[in-house]
Amino acid sequence: MKRFTILFAVVCLLYACSEHPAYLIRGTVKNAENDTVYLKQYQDFTPKTIDSAVVKNGKFTFKGTVACPDYVLLYIGHTGPVQFFIENSKISITVDKDSISAAKITGSSENDLFVRFNHRIREFEQQSEKLNDDYNFLRLTSDSDTAQANAILRNMEQLIKERTQYMTDFVKQNPSNIITAFITDNILSHFVDIEEFEDIVNAFDDAHPSQWVKRVKEKLSAAKRTAIGQTFIDMEMKTPDDQPVKLSDYAGKGKYVLVDFWASWCPGCRQASPELVELYNKYKNKGFEIVSISFDRNMEEWKQAIADDRMEWIHMSDLAFWKSKAVSLYSVFSIPYAILLNEEGIIIEKDVQSDFNSLDDKLSEWLK
Repeated sequence: MKRFTILFAVVCLLYACSEHPAYLIRGTVKNAENDTVYLKQYQDFTPKTIDSAVVKNGKFTFKGTVACPDYVLLYIGHTGPVQFFIENSKISITVDKDSISAAKITGSSENDLFVRFNHRIREFEQQSEKLNDDYNFLRLTSDSDTAQANAILRNMEQLIKERTQYMTDFVKQNPSNIITAFITDNILSHFVDIEEFEDIVNAFDDAHPSQWVKRVKEKLSAAKRTAIGQTFIDMEMKTPDDQPVKLSDYAGKGKYVLVDFWASWCPGCRQASPELVELYNKYKNKGFEIVSISFDRNMEEWKQAIADDRMEWIHMSDLAFWKSKAVSLYSVFSIPYAILLNEEGIIIEKDVQSDFNSLDDKLSEWLK
């Protein structure tokens, strides 16, 4: 780990001494004359405009500085985004508003790496889509070809393993790049165990200014606090009736408790609601409870979703969207997400929402 830290410090020193202490982005755009181009950067989980320019004679320019390379989004009017990494260098963007996904970007070594990574990931996605199509077609056209269906499912599992291995190898081969922190934060952290995650994160200097490095450091800390075998972390929020409620009011009180992180605006969460309702009704009188923690912002939308989906269990929220205290306390960076606590409040399952059938089988055994 020390070797990685020293290497990263050298990279930062060379970066600071670059002959380009600022970035200069020159863009050439088709089919967008007089349109406004927006450059956005993620801040507190939200893309915020950091610069804008009007297209004149098919051209636009952005100038500025970044403390280190960073992930940004470029929109032409409401069209976009073009996703790329900026750094303090001369960057060229060539894009057609009518085919924005085909944008060409040169001049950023960090972005070159990002493009190479995305190209391979798209290949995995294309393979996955093909397998999904084959599986769905088989289900619609075959009565009982279980062997063929199982073969497709095995291929899906193998593809996931290969994709995860590619990402793991990629970040280990590029330990000092900001894209490594970005990939780890947004994708890889959901697929690797905590030991592997820690090895990747520890390659970065604790004092590095990148928001992505800070995020993976925070995510690692939270992952350790909420690992399987750890006692739940208490927090206080409000009920839909605006009354204070604590997780400890239910966790560690002799019941299995499913802690469900969701939001009314989350399609995947709403799709999972019927399965949660079925699970709750099946086991609510046998020692099972659900506590749903919402990342909503609007009280009425939150209450309406609870009513519409008939989620008749415990609900709490601080109505803070992605600034909710639950995000950092429980390392929740995508929803739906759920963990299961045993009667003593110990975390015994994570990512529960990915397989409710398995959870059903386990509850059936535990709550006889």
